[in-house]
Amino acid sequence: MKRKTTLALTLLFFFPVIWLNAKNSHPVVKSELIVAPPSNDDCDAATTITVNDNYLCGTVTAGTLSEATASSQATTGCTISSDKANDDVWFKFVATNTSHRIQLQNIVGNQTNLYHMIYNGGTSGSCSSMSLIYCSDPETSNLSGLTVGNTYFIRVFSNSSAAGANTTFDICVGTEPSSPVNDDCVNALAINTFPFTQIYDATGATNNNGFIAASGTCIAMNDGVWFTVTGTGDRFNLLLTPVAWNGAIAVYTGSCGALTCVGTKNAGGIGVVEGYSFDSTLGTTYYINIGYPSGTFDGAEGIFTLGVTLTALSVDEIIAKGFTYYPNPVTGGVLKMSASEPINNINVYTVLGREIRNIKNTDLSYDLDLTDLPAGAYYVRATVGSKSGTFKIIKQ
Repeated sequence: MKRKTTLALTLLFFFPVIWLNAKNSHPVVKSELIVAPPSNDDCDAATTITVNDNYLCGTVTAGTLSEATASSQATTGCTISSDKANDDVWFKFVATNTSHRIQLQNIVGNQTNLYHMIYNGGTSGSCSSMSLIYCSDPETSNLSGLTVGNTYFIRVFSNSSAAGANTTFDICVGTEPSSPVNDDCVNALAINTFPFTQIYDATGATNNNGFIAASGTCIAMNDGVWFTVTGTGDRFNLLLTPVAWNGAIAVYTGSCGALTCVGTKNAGGIGVVEGYSFDSTLGTTYYINIGYPSGTFDGAEGIFTLGVTLTALSVDEIIAKGFTYYPNPVTGGVLKMSASEPINNINVYTVLGREIRNIKNTDLSYDLDLTDLPAGAYYVRATVGSKSGTFKIIKQ
């Protein structure tokens, strides 16, 4: 449940205004409305923010720029003019970690482009001796190198010199959570029961050794969190449902240090559900990266649901291309195959998934020699054009 701390009530004062009626000298009394500025209009009255133990902003503090006035502090040290800080308000928190994230959310009003500055108030939490440490035009800032126990002040104002801002917003301070167990590719979580669905929290995911470079059809991505599946010869259907972040799926073969792209999916957008399907090869390990879709910006991952289902691959799709095979059982040691399009590739696997044949072909037919194999069951995967099919044979 998200908790919100309300900043303060706006105070309304009615002052009597008395003047004499020129005609009869009787006093006339009227009331004039004056709206007080926010209670945290100055640094000395900064509102205390509760620090969250993650980046999910379960506890936020409400703020407003309405009727706020300029503080005495200049904006020296930031690339913004002081006249834009004519509606600043102040917050403070005590650092519980050396790194914290500040987020301005739910911004509503006539000025929605907000700016914030962060000051170190030391152990005393004094406004008079505080020092500027960070400036941020984006509504999210990541602070590092903080001193645990020190008080830090946050100064928020509109990025405009225009007067009369009526903006309201929520502000939260978060703490980087511990990294997920599958933060690194070498610690990928194996998924081996299907259908599969599970909720994960990747909020603390790191970029480890850097971004995952674009290759093949795979886009550049953050090094997010990792999973593996072992090919069954079926089609794997992945469904990613991110909560309040932009998530992407990328699938690879190979190894963590030498990944080979299978495919990727990112329609783009916060909270957009992503789906990706691929045809698996029996026994092949597939690495799945769930992360932020950028190779240059270390974006924040978050909570997501990952679903995995299987669709059995038969020979139906390649039969539509005129594919035939015989005999089965294989009695003479040779399996004959033909199609109306070239049979591009033939793979043979043991029932345990070990590949024992990988044959490239350009003809419309192929005679698969199995005479050197012991009698038993095998799986054959044939690729005709862009379609593949897997079937079981018995070698006698």
